[in-house]
Amino acid sequence: MKITIVTPTFNSAATIRRNIESVRSQTYSEIEHLFIDNESSDETREIIKSAYADSGNYRIISEKDQGISDAFSKGVIEASGDVVAILNSDDEYFNSSVISNVMNAFSDPAIYFVHGDMEFLDDQFGSNIRRPLLCDIRYAMPYNHPSFFVRKKLYQEIGVFKLEYRFAMDFEWVCRLYKNHHETKYGNVYLNRIGPLVRMHAGGASDVNELKSIYEVERALKEHGFWDLKAQYNQLLRRLRIKMKTFLSFLGLSSAIKVWRKLKWG
Repeated sequence: MKITIVTPTFNSAATIRRNIESVRSQTYSEIEHLFIDNESSDETREIIKSAYADSGNYRIISEKDQGISDAFSKGVIEASGDVVAILNSDDEYFNSSVISNVMNAFSDPAIYFVHGDMEFLDDQFGSNIRRPLLCDIRYAMPYNHPSFFVRKKLYQEIGVFKLEYRFAMDFEWVCRLYKNHHETKYGNVYLNRIGPLVRMHAGGASDVNELKSIYEVERALKEHGFWDLKAQYNQLLRRLRIKMKTFLSFLGLSSAIKVWRKLKWG
């Protein structure tokens, strides 16, 4: 069984090598690494070609896209694997056995998606291991999207990512998954005993644009019929937390944010 790892790139020369090294170090052999490049003007494509000089297990599609959602969707559509993962250009797999563990879970044909923990690296506000919340969709995102692996046929049933969502496209997709009764229709596995699957670095689009992301989360909840009092209350709290984070950061009290994150994530 084959897995396609989709990596969107745009002027990613500073980080793409460690991304590729983490993929090439995997003990699982049936891997396609698919790069969706937004016409990078730096050395991104040259680094990719050099890193894969001795292997044909990669493809680059370089053309102008309409944002991250478009890049994700192109990758899913073009993927030749039975399973699709999205690994952003500044992220990497935690160790060399990640894909083997994931694909072993997919050996059960009843499993449609596999997910796990991730290590979140943030020098400013504190790094931590983030377990998926596995919560009600009206509270927050239940899964860590960087460590989320999906059978391609599930994308074919649920659909790909919507272009109008620029920061919370993964949340909107999960809303559609929940709307289609995933808990009874689609088997899944949480790999909670092997440590993190992905190492994610702070500073991604949704991280930098948190308030814009919240707006899109609220839009998705409304679009799919989840916008009730519980959802409104939780999103209000999230807005307040982000404003408090901004205020404490402005005052130079990043240490207070680190303490809060440590209490939340352990």
